Amino acid sequence: MSSKILGHISENYRLAFGIVVLALIFILSLDQSYLLFHTIVELLSIIVAFAVFIVTWNSRKILDNNYLFLVGISYFFIGTLDLLHTITFNGMQVIKGDGFYANQFWVATRFLESVTLLLGFWFLSWRKKLSADLIFLLYFAITAVIILSILYWKVFPVCFVAGQGQTDFKIYSEYAIIFLLTASIGMLIKRRRHFSDSIYKFLFLSITFTIISEFCFTLYISNYSLSNEMGHYAKLISFYLIYRANVQTGFMQPTDIIFKNLKDSEEQYRTLTENIPEVIMRFDSKLNCIYSNGSAKRFFPVTHTGTGRIRYTDLGLPPSVEQLLSDALENTDRTGELHEVDFNLKAGGEDYFFSMEVVPEYSNETGLKTYLMICFDITTLKHAEKELRELNATKDKFFSIIAHDLKNPFTSLLGFSQLLSKNASKLSSDRIQQLAERMNESARQTYNLLENLLSWARIQTGNLSPVKQVIDVPDLLTEAIRVCSPGAMSKGIEINAEYAGDERIIADRQMVNAVLRNIIINAIKFSYPGGEIILNVDYKENMYQFSVADAGVGIEEEHAGKVLTMDNNISRTGTANETGTGLGLILCKEFIEINGGRIWFESSAGQGTTFYFTLPVANG
Repeated sequence: MSSKILGHISENYRLAFGIVVLALIFILSLDQSYLLFHTIVELLSIIVAFAVFIVTWNSRKILDNNYLFLVGISYFFIGTLDLLHTITFNGMQVIKGDGFYANQFWVATRFLESVTLLLGFWFLSWRKKLSADLIFLLYFAITAVIILSILYWKVFPVCFVAGQGQTDFKIYSEYAIIFLLTASIGMLIKRRRHFSDSIYKFLFLSITFTIISEFCFTLYISNYSLSNEMGHYAKLISFYLIYRANVQTGFMQPTDIIFKNLKDSEEQYRTLTENIPEVIMRFDSKLNCIYSNGSAKRFFPVTHTGTGRIRYTDLGLPPSVEQLLSDALENTDRTGELHEVDFNLKAGGEDYFFSMEVVPEYSNETGLKTYLMICFDITTLKHAEKELRELNATKDKFFSIIAHDLKNPFTSLLGFSQLLSKNASKLSSDRIQQLAERMNESARQTYNLLENLLSWARIQTGNLSPVKQVIDVPDLLTEAIRVCSPGAMSKGIEINAEYAGDERIIADRQMVNAVLRNIIINAIKFSYPGGEIILNVDYKENMYQFSVADAGVGIEEEHAGKVLTMDNNISRTGTANETGTGLGLILCKEFIEINGGRIWFESSAGQGTTFYFTLPVANG
């Protein structure tokens, strides 16, 4: 038993050694100064960065992956900036100055790293190899500008203030970096076919740990805090994983990168065997089938059995597929060039999608021409493309709606706080109290709105269901009117509600609140000053029908079909030049439908608009 344990340890000694090193560094940070811990961790990361560059540079003539090529060269400059970050760290006394240069170098370096990781995917599909000298000079210039802007010109934004902590620029920069890294993961998943499984795993984990590191650096208020320390651990692990992808995998396992083309070529040769999923058939110069593999027998009713010849018209193909094959064979025979076409086929009660290639072949001895037909099963790819489009659409919806619905509350909050900060000495205590209450209310509404938006995003991914409860409709309408009244009063608009008084619905209260708020605010936006907005609730076939009517500008007929759709959403200016993106109503549509109702509207240009939505009645 003990021998097995020892054998297992010996096989994984590198991992064990790494764990021991991290543990020693942690103990060092406890027993010794944080400065020593920081220096050791950063130097380890810098060594790895330089190692990545050295191997990449010396294998530049045979490395055929433009992404790893670009990332590998960039890490020389990332390591250089990290070295400057290390020697300018508070307490090092190597480069003296009155600012926290280390924090500025950190932000600049992480931006350079995250942009490189994302931009590299654009070059991944290039058939032409990147110029190593051009990349080196470009990064040299960028690095020089960063150094000059921090140490000499001193125009780089301040990132840390003693006694206060991180500046807003530093925190927002970290979130921007996190967004770029998250986009890099999305692109990595999309371009996974360009990487071997091991390289894909290391890159995915490396970017993930970089995101974790950046999250840690958004939290600390001191350069010596625990979150700062955890961020450096995550960074060290991230660099180690890049090392595994670029150095160890590229150097110790060259078939994964350097000889990838050779491996692909061998795979193409093996397509002539019987044990692959692709359909392979060979036709002679008279278009008779003289060979077919096992997959062909699975999808085509009649195939070649090893002897004799079968005319392509006798293969038992559907007429549409037979015509495509005939056109492809004749086109290849006429032009002598490869011909490609996609088609779908039903086999075993299921629909399959294929990409067919017809390749002309020539015999060196006899000069006779044959045609090799290869059909690739792209059914899974078609389904994956559809799922990816849906996921990307959901992501775009989420970010667009955040940009729309959070802008106005923050504008109010900033306006109140600016007024208070500039005129605090001139304002009475009652006025200050009033402004503070309004700021608190705006902050609370913004927080609730953010909660709703995050819930909506989880709904899109199937991770959240509405928390339905019995809701008293009069209370719901009263709350919505109270929240929206300040905006209506500013335009002299009156909001009235008509209801019986005993209505109750079953729905998610936060979602319905968000719907009413959005529709009423939309009505205020497009109502003329001095107008009226009428809220009404009617019973309709075990559903309560809500309506919000205004006598404002209305919606033009050509825009009516675009209001509730994401693909064609429109944005219009209100009667007081209010702006927006037109996405608030799409949020309403999502919330209403997931609560079992529907939403629609009636409008006439110049006469006003009425929005309707229904929700289930709470029985009992």
